[in-house]
Amino acid sequence: MNNSLKARTVLFLDILFVAGFAFASFLGDKATGLFIVAGLLPIPFLLKIVPIEPLREPLWRLAAPAGLYFGYCLCTYFFFTGLAPNEKRPVNPDLELYVLAIALLVTGTLRGLLIPNLSHYFLRVMPFALLCSFAVLAALFLVTLPEGCQRVKGLAAWPFIPALIFCTLSFLTMLQWRNKDSFQRFLCLALLSLNSVVVLTFTAARGNALAFFVVFGAFCLLTFFPRFRGRLPSWKQLLGALAIGILMSASLGVVTGCGARMISVFSVFQVLSSSAPQVSSHFQISAAEAAMPGVPSSYAPEQRPSSVQQASQPDIITAASFDDFKHADLSAGERFEMWATALGSIREAPLFGHGSMYLQHLITERYGYEHNHNQYLSWLVTGGLLQLSIGLLFLGIPWLISSGLEFSDRLVITLSVSLVWGISMIFDSYFNLKFYTHYYCLLIGLLYAIVNDMLIEARKADKTS
Repeated sequence: MNNSLKARTVLFLDILFVAGFAFASFLGDKATGLFIVAGLLPIPFLLKIVPIEPLREPLWRLAAPAGLYFGYCLCTYFFFTGLAPNEKRPVNPDLELYVLAIALLVTGTLRGLLIPNLSHYFLRVMPFALLCSFAVLAALFLVTLPEGCQRVKGLAAWPFIPALIFCTLSFLTMLQWRNKDSFQRFLCLALLSLNSVVVLTFTAARGNALAFFVVFGAFCLLTFFPRFRGRLPSWKQLLGALAIGILMSASLGVVTGCGARMISVFSVFQVLSSSAPQVSSHFQISAAEAAMPGVPSSYAPEQRPSSVQQASQPDIITAASFDDFKHADLSAGERFEMWATALGSIREAPLFGHGSMYLQHLITERYGYEHNHNQYLSWLVTGGLLQLSIGLLFLGIPWLISSGLEFSDRLVITLSVSLVWGISMIFDSYFNLKFYTHYYCLLIGLLYAIVNDMLIEARKADKTS
C-alpha cells in the first residue's frame, strides 16, 4: 500500500470514527462494530505512523475522576453488594458494564489523540453527520406512521438514545463559535432547530426535552454577559432557532396526525409542576410505608399493600388525564412511587447506602425495573452520599478536562454534556445501563483529545502571531 493510499485510508477511518458518534443516535449499541473498525483496530497501526504530541491538557483531569468512580464501583460490586451470598445477582450492574466502560474510555482517548487536527475534523464532520442522522430518523418516523405514530428509536434500544445523543452533539457544534464562517454558523443553528424536532416529535423524550430547554435557556442567558458576545450565538439567533424548531415540530405533528406526541411532552411538565403538593404527600406516605416492619422488602408488584397500589394510580395527577402519558416510557405516577420508595430507603443508610445491587430488592422485585429512573436516587440508595459525590465528579469530567480552553468553549462542553446528561438523569439512571455508560466514556475520551488538540492549535497560533 503506497503512502497516498495509506493517508486516504487513515483519513477515511478518522472521519468515520468521528461521524460514528452521531450515527450512534439511530444505531444505538449496533454502532459497536463501527467503533471497533474505525476506532479500536487502527490504533496499533496508527501508533507507528502518527506521533502523539506532548499533552497540553493534564491527563490526570480525566483519569483521576474516572478512576475514582470505577474503582469505587468495582469495590462495591465485589465487596458491598447488599445481597446475601447465595442470592442471584441482577442483570445490572455486572462486570461487563465497568470493564467495557474503562476500555472504551481508553479507546476514545487514545484514538482521539491519534487524529491530527481532531478539533478541525470534529467541527466540520459532526454537523454533516448529524444531518445524516436526522435524515435517517426522519425516514424512520415516516415509515412507522402507519403503525400509529410510534416513538423513533431506530436500531437503538430506547427512544431516549436518539434524543440524548442528538441533543448533546448539536450543542457541541457551537464550539469555537467566533472562528466559524457564516455557513458554519447557519448549519449550527439549523441543527439546534432540528434538535427540537428530534426531542419533541420523533422521540417525545420528556427528560431529554427538559434538558434541551434548560440548556438552551442557559446559553441564552450567557449571551447577555459582555464576555460571551461574539463567542456564542446571540440570544436572537438562539431564540430564532428554537422558535423555528418548535414550529417545525408542531407543523409535522399536524400534517402527520402525531401532534399528541409533542403535546404529551409539555403536558408532563405541567403535571409535574401542578402535582407538586400531591407528590410531596405521596413521598411521605410511601417513605413511611417503605420503613414499616410489616412490609417485606421483596414483595412482588401484585402483592403491594393497598395504599401503595392507590398511590400508583393516576388520581395523584390532577392536571391531565393518564392518557397524556400514552407516549411516555413510564407513567409519572409510577416514577413518583419508585422515587418515594428510594427516599425511604436512603434515610436508613444516608452515608454509605445499602450496597451496589440493593436496587434488585428495592425496585426490581417490587416494580419489575432494573433501576428507579433517577440516577441521583440510585447513587444514594446503593452508595449513599459518598457515591453521589463520586458520581457527580464523574459527571463533571467535561468541566475538568476543558480547563485550558477559553471560558466560552469550556461552558459549551460542560453544558452540552454534563448539564444535558445531568438533567436527563433526573428521569433515568443512565449510568446504571450499559449503552449510556459506554457511550459517555467514549465521548469524554474523545472530548479530552479534542480539548488537547484545541490547546495545541492555540499554542501554534500564538507562536506565529
